[in-house]
Amino acid sequence: MPDPSRGPVRGRPRVLAAAAVGLATSALYVLFSARQWARLESPSWDLGIFTQLLRAYAELRSPVVPIKGDGFMLLGDHFHPLLALLAPAYALAPSGLTLLVLQDLLIGLSAAVLTGCAVRHLGTRAGTLVGLAYGLSWGLQSAVASQFHEIALALPFLTASLAALVRRDHRAAVLWALPLLGIKEDLGLTVAMVGVVVALRGSRVLGAATALGGAGAFVLITQFVLPALNPDGVWDYAEDSIVATVLTDPGAAVATLLTGAGAKAGLVLMVFLPTAFLALRSPLALLTLPTFAWRLTSDVPFHWGTDWHYSAILMPIAVMATVDALLLLRWRRHATAVGAVVLTLAVAITTQFPLWRLTEPEFHREPVSAPAAREVLAAVPDGARVATDITLMAYLAPRTTVLWVGNASRDAAGEPVDFVVVDTGSGVYGGSPPQDVVAYATERYPGEFTEVLDTGGFLVAERVGRNEG
Repeated sequence: MPDPSRGPVRGRPRVLAAAAVGLATSALYVLFSARQWARLESPSWDLGIFTQLLRAYAELRSPVVPIKGDGFMLLGDHFHPLLALLAPAYALAPSGLTLLVLQDLLIGLSAAVLTGCAVRHLGTRAGTLVGLAYGLSWGLQSAVASQFHEIALALPFLTASLAALVRRDHRAAVLWALPLLGIKEDLGLTVAMVGVVVALRGSRVLGAATALGGAGAFVLITQFVLPALNPDGVWDYAEDSIVATVLTDPGAAVATLLTGAGAKAGLVLMVFLPTAFLALRSPLALLTLPTFAWRLTSDVPFHWGTDWHYSAILMPIAVMATVDALLLLRWRRHATAVGAVVLTLAVAITTQFPLWRLTEPEFHREPVSAPAAREVLAAVPDGARVATDITLMAYLAPRTTVLWVGNASRDAAGEPVDFVVVDTGSGVYGGSPPQDVVAYATERYPGEFTEVLDTGGFLVAERVGRNEG
């Protein structure tokens, strides 16, 4: 086993360790995603939205997503044009499950990059331990459990940029960070922070240019590009933060900042605790500030917690900052012990996060609703326009035009709805899910409907005369 005190590890051992951790990470998450898919678990409508997006790209159409609304251009919601890079994979296997697997592979790729960096600087044993700890990090688990989001594409690029920062290759760090500008609008500020770190480490001109360019891109995209593409002519998320009220109502802004202070402090603690707080010794930890800034100043409680995908981007930063800290402290002789501690913390935390479900027998069984769901999917023909809730949205999106029942309006323009599909157990209807699907469909959509299926909690109504003419 190479001695990390004798210098960096290169060549075959590093490649093998990186590949092993990357493949193991992807395999673990693919298993989890496959079980979610088989169990019809749909935490939100996002998988359906992104399935429609990649279908549009694969068919060389404009990224209009009917689930968000009639004619809704998704690039006016969040700015992620680089997701088009995933379209060929979707074209080969058009399914919502494809998106889940793509996300898992992207996470595994980021784990391989991080492990390669850690092995190079800390040694094979220590680097592998650190890489495994990243692969099991709670933010990645939460992201996979919440299903596909654009942030998955950012992870390999960000991790490569962080690896370049660790080895002090500032030009490469900036080049790897630039694609983040086309993955999500707020990542412009993360790019700016890459520039700040580059400047602090001696490349002042390059760092300043990157910082200004990243901040400028954020302003340009949020103030001009997104409003231009958004059907309502606005940046939809501008009002989520106290930044929107700090000048007009400072008191309300302060109250918003203090609201949920315990949860917000807990979030910060959870990001750095798994690194035994060593990450705070490295300037790379500064890259967490943009994400913390928008989340901790948000008035949306979901943004303060450890669920959903919001923390995924923080995980490679915290872990790579730990690698950098060990180098700054000249603790390479202690790197294996630190790696063991970090991995132990990651495993312990996992007992409270989604991957632990893989140890539960129930997670590996088919849900009782599966046969009924298959009946529903068989009853809806290809090419139909279907209004539905979240449960079967991603399953129908590759072969039908899916609409979200929450956007329904009898006066909406566009083609008529052919089918209305309701899962009374989906949880999106509050305590009063529809029991009469014909009345529900008739109230919300033009035309006359008839019930064609009532099975296992699923209700399906079909528009009378939909095949005429």
